[in-house]
Amino acid sequence: MCGIVGVVGPKAHELALAWMPSGLRALRHRGPDAQAVASLDGAVLGHTRLAIIDLSPAGAQPMTSASARSVLAYNGEVYNTAALRARLGGAPLRGHSDTELVLECLERDGLAALPVLNGMFALAWWRKDTRCLVLARDRTGIKPLYVAELQGAVAFCSELRPLMTVAGVDRRLDPAALQLYLALGMVPAPMTLWRGIRQLEPGEVLTVDSAGLVARSRLAEPIGAWHPERAPSDPADLPTLLQTCVTDQLVADVPVGVLLSGGVDSSLVAAAAARSVGTVRTFSVVHSDPRYDERTAARAVARHIGSDHVELEMPAGGLTDAELDDLVDHHGDPFADSSSLPTRRLAQLVRRHVTVALSGDGGDELFAGYPRYRENGWVAAAARAGSWANAAVGGLATTATRMARGSDPIRGRLRRAARLFGLARRSAAERAVGTLTYYWPAEANAMLRPAYQAPPDQVETLVRGRAIAGLDPALPEGCHRLEQRLVLPDDMLVKVDRMTMAESLEIRPPLLDDRMVAFAEALPLRHKWHRGQGKWVLKELARRWVPAWVIDRPKQGFAVPLLQFGGEVLRERTRWALQGSDSPLRVLFEPAALAALQTEFATVGEGWRPEDSPFRRAHRQWTLVVLATALHRRGWLP
Repeated sequence: MCGIVGVVGPKAHELALAWMPSGLRALRHRGPDAQAVASLDGAVLGHTRLAIIDLSPAGAQPMTSASARSVLAYNGEVYNTAALRARLGGAPLRGHSDTELVLECLERDGLAALPVLNGMFALAWWRKDTRCLVLARDRTGIKPLYVAELQGAVAFCSELRPLMTVAGVDRRLDPAALQLYLALGMVPAPMTLWRGIRQLEPGEVLTVDSAGLVARSRLAEPIGAWHPERAPSDPADLPTLLQTCVTDQLVADVPVGVLLSGGVDSSLVAAAAARSVGTVRTFSVVHSDPRYDERTAARAVARHIGSDHVELEMPAGGLTDAELDDLVDHHGDPFADSSSLPTRRLAQLVRRHVTVALSGDGGDELFAGYPRYRENGWVAAAARAGSWANAAVGGLATTATRMARGSDPIRGRLRRAARLFGLARRSAAERAVGTLTYYWPAEANAMLRPAYQAPPDQVETLVRGRAIAGLDPALPEGCHRLEQRLVLPDDMLVKVDRMTMAESLEIRPPLLDDRMVAFAEALPLRHKWHRGQGKWVLKELARRWVPAWVIDRPKQGFAVPLLQFGGEVLRERTRWALQGSDSPLRVLFEPAALAALQTEFATVGEGWRPEDSPFRRAHRQWTLVVLATALHRRGWLP
């Protein structure tokens, strides 16, 4: 796992001379073992290495092919190395790294080699004969790649922050991206918050010639494809497939472990790893707060599979100013998923023991593990009942919530019902993301000054672009596919990559292996969401491999109690964001909106309005604090 950085075009060497040293330093956490630069005729490629496979100089990058006709800077891992070796017909290799296999396959087959790669990657491949640079990102979007198109050059980088320092980058805010951030707490690809920088979308390929001209293509269709005419997957194939995916991802020349929370996904991965190699090292987090502590379940799984189990004590202290600033810096764009906080702390602890860890990431998104499918069904039923009916029921629920004094659980349930009926009056696109949304576009525009407003259809446009033709994104099947194309690449995978690579820890997700993705895409929803339970087919297998009670217990998320954890730092940072003379929000937001937000965030306890839960209020607050901090840390000035 590594960091890549580079420039291509007529002004490549001029820009690289000024920018490449700082760009490499900014990526050192992604590759602390070595760094190198290849200066070519029309391009400069840089690489920081986290050595995982073939630790010798034969695995160093940027790597030149055996024929010397092309050069590769590559971030990631591919797992179908045996197939790639066979594709090369037994040609002798200088080492045993997957980098060399990728490079030689690219040189042999050109862009046709990209769809064959099974793994996680972002790469830059320079062809000396055509003087073209190919940039590509894996189909699922596990590894990131950012691009800035400039006058006379195209610059690229594994992270956004270094590109902000390139001369000539347009650093103006993109109002559409700002609106989507406020709505969803993330900036979805291909956008960034900045007009001059974009992300490659999952599976996207850019070809940049020596003049700096860009052509776009795809290496494969996006994850979440739906082809009802294809033969459905057989659930009976899951055990063998999962075992194969896990076994292939255990290959490394450095210590490897498994993250074990005691949930369905991580337990299956750990059990498969133990079946493959015998004793495997597993890691779980111990929390002082019982709401987030899963040690009992993780211990039970570890005993059952006979793993060498390590319990890591999550630091009990709350958020610090340095921790918040560091989190924002590593994300680059503002990113409001608060589970980044415990993910970063987990990475710090695990990295003391291993360099590579397998995770259960992707199981919820591929196999319908979230309860919102049930909620979306309720909302869809309310929408079909007609606007007058759901408005009346929603109004009754709101009134009942207001009257439910002294009973927070009852008030909470009624308030949630009122909110769901309120969602029923919205469009299908807004209903599809309704449980993820903190600021609706119309609300955001009402708060923002006119110069930073965008047309209030950004969520509609995003959902239409990511949804599957023929599937209603507000109904379970369509919502499930949309989740794979939106929440998975733009939230969950962003969080895991940035927070673990900040600690030079490589995370491998076997459940997102290309073969598992293809299996899940062709698996009918009834095998995933069944009798009101998600991940049905995974749970059926897990009950055979680990103690059943572990699988049947209520779902727990990996999170922190945000207001309690944020403590004084969050309170002070909120005060600065809304009132500070140097706060970017004073430029972005109307004064009346900031005053109203101050009142909202000062509220304590349960309210009665549909939107007025402490959870939502805390995350609306966190969303703005992260935005203000990110803009301030990037030195943004209008």
